[in-house]
Amino acid sequence: MKILSVGWFGTVSNTSLHRHWALEKCADHVDKVDAGIGKMGLSYRLAYHLFQKNIPIRVPDLSKANNRIKLLVENNTYDVIWIDKGVTINRSTLRFIKEKSPKTKIVSYSPDNMALRHNQSLNYLQSIPYYDFVFTNKSYILKDLERLGANNVTFIHNMYEETFHYPRELSLNDKERLGGDVGFVGAWEKERCESILFLVNNGIQVKVFGDGKWNEYKNASPNLTVLPGIFSEDYSKALQALKISLCFLRKMNFDQQTTRTMEIPACGGFMLAERTQEHLELFEEGKEAVYFSSNEELLESCRYYLSHEADRKRIAAAGLERCKTSGYSNEKTIKKMLDIVVAHG
Repeated sequence: MKILSVGWFGTVSNTSLHRHWALEKCADHVDKVDAGIGKMGLSYRLAYHLFQKNIPIRVPDLSKANNRIKLLVENNTYDVIWIDKGVTINRSTLRFIKEKSPKTKIVSYSPDNMALRHNQSLNYLQSIPYYDFVFTNKSYILKDLERLGANNVTFIHNMYEETFHYPRELSLNDKERLGGDVGFVGAWEKERCESILFLVNNGIQVKVFGDGKWNEYKNASPNLTVLPGIFSEDYSKALQALKISLCFLRKMNFDQQTTRTMEIPACGGFMLAERTQEHLELFEEGKEAVYFSSNEELLESCRYYLSHEADRKRIAAAGLERCKTSGYSNEKTIKKMLDIVVAHG
C-alpha cells in the first residue's frame, strides 16, 4: 500500500504527527506533506476570524500544501491520500486528485468536531463531498457530516501513540516538577475551572499545567498551583506522575471522550474523568478508570483515592492493560480504518 499523508505535524507531541507515524507502520510507502506550516500567520488568523463572522473567505494555504499534493500526485500513484485536519486543503486539489488518479481513495480525519463552525473553514466545507471517506471521533455528528455532503462517514474512537504515551522511569526531579496529588493538563474552560476551584476550596491540592486564562488564577488559592503548559515527554510524564489525572471534556465540542481518555491510562496514570456512556464503554468504571458527574462526586473520589494508594495503582494498571488489549493505539486503530477503506474497493 502506498499512502500520501497530509497533516499538521508540528512538534513531537502533535497527535496529527502521531497518526502519520501509524500510517508509516501500516503501509509499504508513505509520502508526507506538512499542511500546518504558517497556520498562525496573520493572514491565516484574519481569514479564520472573517469566516467565523460568516464572511465566505478561504483560509490561505501558507504551507503551499495544495501545490505539493498536486506535484506528488502528478508523479506518483497512491492507494490512499490521508488528509488530517484538512482546513487549508482546497476543493480544486481534491478534484485534481480524482481526475489524475481516479482509483485513489481520499480520506478525511480530524479529532475536532467538524460539524461546528469554529473548527471549520470554507476550504473544508467546499471539499467535504470530494472525500471518499470521512472518519470522526464524534459519534453524535455522523448525520451532521452527511448533511454537509460527507460520504462514508464512520465513527472511530480516540487513539494514543504507544511510542509516545507509555509509562516511563521517573526521576526524583520528574516527580517533583510534574507530580502532585491531583492535576490537569490542558486549556482553560469555564466548567473545568469551576470544578478545580471547587476542589481547592475544599482542601484538595491541584496542579494545573496550562497557559492563557489559567494565569489569572495563580493566586486564587494556596491549594492551586498553575504552571506553564507542557509538551513532549513532560506531558506523558505528568500524566503518570500525578496521583490523580483529571480528564475533562470540551463543552464547546460536546465531547463524549477526548484524546486524554486514552492518553492518561496509556501513560500509566490514574484517570478520573467525566462520566459519559462512551467513557463507560471504553474503560470499566471502578476497575479501569473512575468517573464523576458532579463536583461533589469529583471531590468525594479525590478524597477517597488520595488515601487509598493500592486502589489507585490497581486501577491505573488495569487501565493501561485495557488500552493494549482493546487496541486503542494509533497503529491498531488506523489499521482498522484503512481496512474499511480497502474493503470498499
